[in-house]
Amino acid sequence: MNHASAAHDGPPPIRPHRVVITGLGAISSLAANAPETWDRMLAGQTGIQRIDDLDPDQYASRVRGDVADKNIANRFLDRKVARNTSRFSRMAIEAAGEALIDAGLLDEELQPTIDLGDAGAALGSCVGGTYDDLLPAYDTLTNRGTSRIPPHLHVMFPHNLAAYTIQSRFGMHGPSSTVVTACATGAQAIGDAFHAIRFGRAPLMVAGAVESDDHPFFTAGFSAMRALATDSNDCPEEASRPFDKTRAGFILGEGASMLVLEDLEHAQARGAKIYAEILGFGTSNDAYHPIAPHPEGIGAARAIQVALAEGGVAPDEVDHVNAHAASTPAGDLAEAMAIKAVFGERASSIPVTSIKGAIGHCMGAAGAIETMIAIKTLAEQCIPPTLNYRTPDPEIGLDVVHGGPRAAVVNVLTKHSFGLGGQNACLVIARPGR
Repeated sequence: MNHASAAHDGPPPIRPHRVVITGLGAISSLAANAPETWDRMLAGQTGIQRIDDLDPDQYASRVRGDVADKNIANRFLDRKVARNTSRFSRMAIEAAGEALIDAGLLDEELQPTIDLGDAGAALGSCVGGTYDDLLPAYDTLTNRGTSRIPPHLHVMFPHNLAAYTIQSRFGMHGPSSTVVTACATGAQAIGDAFHAIRFGRAPLMVAGAVESDDHPFFTAGFSAMRALATDSNDCPEEASRPFDKTRAGFILGEGASMLVLEDLEHAQARGAKIYAEILGFGTSNDAYHPIAPHPEGIGAARAIQVALAEGGVAPDEVDHVNAHAASTPAGDLAEAMAIKAVFGERASSIPVTSIKGAIGHCMGAAGAIETMIAIKTLAEQCIPPTLNYRTPDPEIGLDVVHGGPRAAVVNVLTKHSFGLGGQNACLVIARPGR
């Protein structure tokens, strides 16, 4: 044996681990948990409402998909800790706790049933506590001086505090990351958690994203950008119209969704129920424009192709697309172009849905909530409808599920998330044992 050669060979390559999803949690404008969010979505209900506090002389768009504060319970933090925890972190831990309960990892006293010391968290948020904590503190500084600044300010608003809140509460000392990739954040965080398990860095991860953005300043910024639909203030349930020819801009939403991802062998050893398996993840950047997507969907198509390649999945194996489709004229068309580029002649026959007609665009949390819905689609073999899709756009040319849920055989799907700054992310997810 050539010892010099052997020394340069290094350690043997890591055998990729299979990664499954064993727990789901969510808070949305539709409901305070994942099962009710799913049920209300199938029923064609909407969480988008008119916000009467917004001055019609100042705000052209006055509808949003806000989360009612009463739907943010406090099951996992004692009152003192909760008082000094930002709203976005409280949403995140409630969704994470729900997912851990669903996965059989918390007992009746809400304590871990197994040692979670090696577990980690991969989370995301676009704004963290900027609007809930930082802006009010600045107002306090301006009007009342430095002595009245909250002493916990700098351990409330930063984006990574949601991951800290979850990991400290449940004793998770493993990998910890927080991503901010605009509207691709949720899918990207789940993809990062997938890779952490796939490459042996952790046996279990909590993954997802959260957004708390019901502040009028946030709405004002997108109004100035002229990105919001302004034609439905008197009929908020019709404001968000993904893929529809009449789409006129997106509607802001908020919420959280967290998933429990596990190494397959780890899940099987503890007898966990398995919802689905993540096969691949892809990410890319359009490198084209800070706001507008590439009109031909080149970057989006690249992310989809990378995810399929990693998962060893051929395009003709994909049965369903859970789309990003935010109800913008350019964005929805660019996504349709990407779908056609990847799936070719099959593109027009693959069932596609977007849930943003029901809950609005939840920004960083969008991809996480939508991934939860995609997993329920695999588990229930039912695709929720795209609300307000009434007038087909010949330029889109896709089979958009609408008018009610559609029963379908779905073994493999792609989940797309695209965002400002040219961000693209795609997950490939399959039924277990497909």
